[in-house]
Parts: sequence; structure tokens; C-alpha cells
Amino acid sequence: MRILLCTETYFPILNGIVTFVEMLAKVWTSQGHDVLIVAPDHTARRHHISHGVLHCPAVKSEQLLVDLSLPIDAVRYRKVRAFKPDVIHIQAEWGISLFGLKTAQYLKVPLVYTLHTEYSKFFTYAVKPFMIPWATSTFAYIERYIAKHATIITSPSKKGQKYFEALGTEVHVEVIQNSVELDDFDPLLFSEEDKRKLRDSLGIAEHQKCALFVGRMGPEKSVDVLLEYWAESIRAEHNLRLVLIGGGPEDENLRNRSKKLGLESQVIFCGKIPHAQIGLYYAICDFYVTASLSEMHSVAMLEGLGSGLPVIQRLDPLNADQLQEGVNGYFFTSAQEFGGHLLSLNALDAKDMAELKRKVRESVLHTNSPKALAEKYLTQYEKAIRLYRRKPSPPEEA
Repeated sequence: MRILLCTETYFPILNGIVTFVEMLAKVWTSQGHDVLIVAPDHTARRHHISHGVLHCPAVKSEQLLVDLSLPIDAVRYRKVRAFKPDVIHIQAEWGISLFGLKTAQYLKVPLVYTLHTEYSKFFTYAVKPFMIPWATSTFAYIERYIAKHATIITSPSKKGQKYFEALGTEVHVEVIQNSVELDDFDPLLFSEEDKRKLRDSLGIAEHQKCALFVGRMGPEKSVDVLLEYWAESIRAEHNLRLVLIGGGPEDENLRNRSKKLGLESQVIFCGKIPHAQIGLYYAICDFYVTASLSEMHSVAMLEGLGSGLPVIQRLDPLNADQLQEGVNGYFFTSAQEFGGHLLSLNALDAKDMAELKRKVRESVLHTNSPKALAEKYLTQYEKAIRLYRRKPSPPEEA
């Protein structure tokens, strides 16, 4: 099959969508499929294809931390037309993804649309406050338009269905949970010496256990809730450390908040870490914690599970099926529950902790593997091709 993947972000930018796209392309290429990734690149002076990626000239947005490319370009279209895709799969609602939508219409091929996140939650810092109502309504219009023209819609969470229902759009959303390259997060990959050196560099003593969060330091991730709940329930004598990895618009505010809460000795801000190095950070930690309610299906959380870290997650009812409570994680709704889970895990001896980590990693080895994800999407592509051939094309809108 010839597959075109349209994404708004790609390396060197790192996020869950980049991981998703790169992982699928890697599996399918190894299986003999032809894959072309279309991505914006602010360093590109012209459209060019390199290592399976069509790099598109773009403008770098410091505010959004992404590259922005125009949705219409004749050179880009000619290169994609020459590729002759059987299916086009878009990951967002602007720029390159809108290009993918129009190209699917021009080439008369099915469009698969994955709703990865609720971007309206980012408007508080992506646009000026007075523009939020306009941005919200405009974005909703674009999402409804894409949904109307997509052959198949997928999302990693049941939230996707609820999201479109809230927009007043009657569409069916296929739920396909995310996956990660679990082999990259096998704790056995990292030597005790490397782990000791990293812990020493971060000021973590040998007897101290660590909770980890990886993600954007933005309001939608609710890292402030983690800090508040930690301050309410964890004391210095518990010998626990909270390790935070990531950058973003709230980074300075969160660091200041940590100081005001008296957590300087307990919270470690690492900033951005290259993805190639992040496995070692998971390997030195003992639990993964998150208070975010904005996720569809957190790739960082999956990386934590793949590293054997039991997850302590703020309860999000629509995502409750993403953990097996008591097997690979626990839910919390209050500071007391958050602290209770942390302290219970902290009380485990080395033998019990090692056994728990083994079971946690085992819980995702088969259901959340890249190969399983790639197979699920190939099934959707084949279905989309069949549906598209039977379904009359929708009329063009002015």
C-alpha cells in the first residue's frame, strides 16, 4: 500500500504525534509498504524529499513551538501526486493537514483523520484572550468540515466521540489506543553505572524513590495540580522526589510555584531532554504521575508503563480503560488519594517493587506494541478504500 502521512510536527520537534507518525512509518516500511511523510520544516528553503519525508518550507512559531506551513502549494501537490498515494492520513486541523484533505479530494483517494488532542485547550496561551471566542468557533468549523469529508475518523480515546458530539457533528469515531516503541524503554538497556551517574547529577540519593512526569509545561497538563497535591501529601522525611521533564510557557511559573510551596529540595525540573536520552530518565524513576485531564492517550504515560513504572493518574472517566487499576496503575481524585498511592508504593521493598515493575511492563508489551498499532491502522485504511469506492464524493463547498 502507498500511504501518505500528513503531520504538523516532525523531528527534531518531539511530541506524541511525532512518535506516532515515525513509529507507523517505520513498521510499514519494514513490511514493504511505501510511506511518505509530509511535514513542515522551517529550515527548508524548498520542498524536498529526504529519507521518506517531504520537507515543506514553513515559519517557526515560538509561541506554539511548531512550524507552520501553508495548506496550498503547487510544488508540494505535484510531489504528492507523483507518489500516487492509496490513502491519505492527516493528524491535525491546519496547514499540512488541510493540504492533505484537499489533495485527497483532488486525487480521489480516501482520507483518514485522527483526532489526537483537543487543541481548543491550548487557546489560553496560543492566541490573545480577546481572540479566544473567534478562534474556538473557527477551529470548530474546520474540525466539522474535516469530519464531514473524512472517510474514517479515529482517536486514541473515547473522548474523540464525545468531542465531535459536542461540536454537533454526527460521525463515528474508531477508538485505537496509542502505542510506543517498547523496546526502547526496556529498563535492562541501561547499566547500573549510567543510572547512578544520572541520579548523582540530579542530586537523587540512592535510597530515594522518584516519581516522574514527562510533558509540556503548559496549563493543559495541570502540573500545578501535581505540585499542589505533592505539597499537601508528601513530606521531606518520605524521601521521595518528583522529576519533571519538558518545557513550555508555564515553565517559569511552575518553578516559582514550587519554591513558594517549599518544594525546592523535592522537585527536580530537568527542562527539555532529547528523546534519544529519555529512556534513561524513566529507568532511574519508580512511578509515573500525571494530573492532566487534556490527554486523549498519553504517549509519555505509555513510555512509563513500558519502562515498568506503575502510573498514578488523575481520574478521567473517559480514559479509565487505559489503565488496569491495581495491576499497572492507580487513579486519584484528591491530594489524599494521590499521596496515599505514592506512599503505598514507596513502602514496597526492593523485591516487591521489582516484581511490580515486571508486571507493569508485561501489561503493555503485546496490546500496545508498534506492530499491533500498525496492523490496526492498515485495517482501517483497507476499510476506507472499500468505503470510498462505494460512496459518492461529497459536493465541493465554496
